Amino acid sequence: MEEKLNDQMLIRRGKLEKIAALGFEPYGGKYECTHHSEDIHANAAALEASGEHVKVAGRIMIIRGHGKTAFCTLRDEKGDIQLYFRKDTVSENEWNLFKLVDMGDILGVEGTVFTTHTGETTIRVLHFTMLSKSLRPLPEKWHGLTDKEQRYRQRYLDLIANPDVRKTFIKRANMLQAIRNWYTAHGFLEVETPVLQPLYGGANARPFMTHFNALDMTMYLRIAPELYLKRLLVGGYERIFEITRNFRNEGMDTRHNPEFTAIETYQAYGDIDDVIDQTEQIVAACAMASYGTTKFTYEGTEIDVAGPWPRLTMAEAVKKYTGEDFDACKTIEEARAICDRLHVEYGEFDGFGKLLAAAFDDYVEEHLIQPVHITEHPIEVSPLSKLDPKDPRYTIRFESYIYGRELANGFSELNDPLDQRARFEMQVEEREHGDDEAHPIDEDFLTALEYGMPPTGGLGIGLDRLFMLMTNSSSIRDVLLFPAMRPEGDQGKTEVKEAVPAVPEKIDFSKVKVEPLFKDTVDFETFSKSDFRAVKVKDCTAVKKSKKLLQFTLDDGSGKDRTILSGIHAFYEPEDLIGKTVIAIVNLPPRNMMGIDSCGMLLSAIHEEDGEEKLHLLMVDDHIPAGAKLY
Repeated sequence: MEEKLNDQMLIRRGKLEKIAALGFEPYGGKYECTHHSEDIHANAAALEASGEHVKVAGRIMIIRGHGKTAFCTLRDEKGDIQLYFRKDTVSENEWNLFKLVDMGDILGVEGTVFTTHTGETTIRVLHFTMLSKSLRPLPEKWHGLTDKEQRYRQRYLDLIANPDVRKTFIKRANMLQAIRNWYTAHGFLEVETPVLQPLYGGANARPFMTHFNALDMTMYLRIAPELYLKRLLVGGYERIFEITRNFRNEGMDTRHNPEFTAIETYQAYGDIDDVIDQTEQIVAACAMASYGTTKFTYEGTEIDVAGPWPRLTMAEAVKKYTGEDFDACKTIEEARAICDRLHVEYGEFDGFGKLLAAAFDDYVEEHLIQPVHITEHPIEVSPLSKLDPKDPRYTIRFESYIYGRELANGFSELNDPLDQRARFEMQVEEREHGDDEAHPIDEDFLTALEYGMPPTGGLGIGLDRLFMLMTNSSSIRDVLLFPAMRPEGDQGKTEVKEAVPAVPEKIDFSKVKVEPLFKDTVDFETFSKSDFRAVKVKDCTAVKKSKKLLQFTLDDGSGKDRTILSGIHAFYEPEDLIGKTVIAIVNLPPRNMMGIDSCGMLLSAIHEEDGEEKLHLLMVDDHIPAGAKLY
């Protein structure tokens, strides 16, 4: 379909021929810069005194014309610098070219440095050339690019308009370099393992699947590199690490992206204490690279990552925040009774360990603001770590938390091939009972273990979450240059159909069953006490350990976020609902669900069709403002 051009775009295209007629190429070639804007600001006095010519290149962000003179702001990779154009200091041809310059154009500029009467360092332009003509106007200059969805979809515009965003990704690069420097300085070898794998493993997650045509077989994008890295330990490497891209076919929210960056490290002849020490040093190194100190503020809370960090076992943490003692449980019935008292959701086949982990997720994580290591994780949720010799219900594993979020995961690695096979078989049983994230059995990995793997300390850190902390970013999308996004309009659809005349869709309701209407009536006064409001979905995430619940963060027009939980995950993915306008009852008393207070109820329409329950969340026109009352 032919693109529709607005007036500004047509005018800019019309300037291309005029630029060429002046003898300039609208899309020029190599330009040798002598300085960046940052260098000129830092050495302005010396450059002004010497009269040295400087050459810079960048994008024109502001133009202020005054007849035969003009001031412009040029933005390069390092910052902004003011330019001063004057008709009698450039050639006639260049002045005619300047009259064709628009905001957004990329210029190469040569001149001398001076200071204006207002004290601003400026380049007096003597020569310049066009390097790239911008055919589209930039976002409105005073407001920049503020729409978050547009910022993520068009990151190139975000980087142009918002210098702080560029600084975030420079910090990210500096932190990655600091991590590499630490590991190489401590004798670790950086390795690479397959992204495309015949069998996935190393974590509990759903994989992305694809088909390898040459071998006519199903392949998976890796969910973790762990099992390949351990094969290298069997082969004789003692200290290895990989900074890896992992892929998990799960929901998206402010802390999850289906493609993410992590680091996994393995230290042969080490144990959990070694990798806990690594965690503390790596986090401190990133803080120093980003903030220059181990103390920083994240979302208004001061965090100090200087080690050593305190440690709590998982059972101790649950007891601290609920008063319930899982360590004292002798039977599965006692553990279930604790979960029942805490209103923790669990499955029919969940064992002691899954019950403890569910209680921890519901009641503890949100309290772990300052850095802490949670140790002694249950065997059911730790299939690759050594058993704790003091209590076989637990393993020698830890997770590190900051600001209520898991940051690192490590353990003394399981190197007993017989025990490992038994753990894998336990995972297969859980898979048969409906856990589609459980590990499949990797026979080649078990074969490798049978040749002997040394005792090892292993560590995994989710780097995107770490970088969120170190850049004061509230969403994982703020630290990913190109986060996963649902395509706009028809983009991304694989099926192309010929256009056909629009006709009303014929809907077959012949197999539909609905609940009978109530026979009892409700008086108008009682009904009118229910407060129905239009609300906007600001965020929506899946509730951990629940296959049904979605947690909505809603704008109800009051100026404060409202949280409502709704059991509709079987019908909607959370990312599909962000930005929608829905209907809620907002004056119901708070109801605790999975340790979260749900303040209201979203309205859905339910019916039965062919014996299957169908549900549609009531969504209304987005022109309806948040808080609008329904009558």
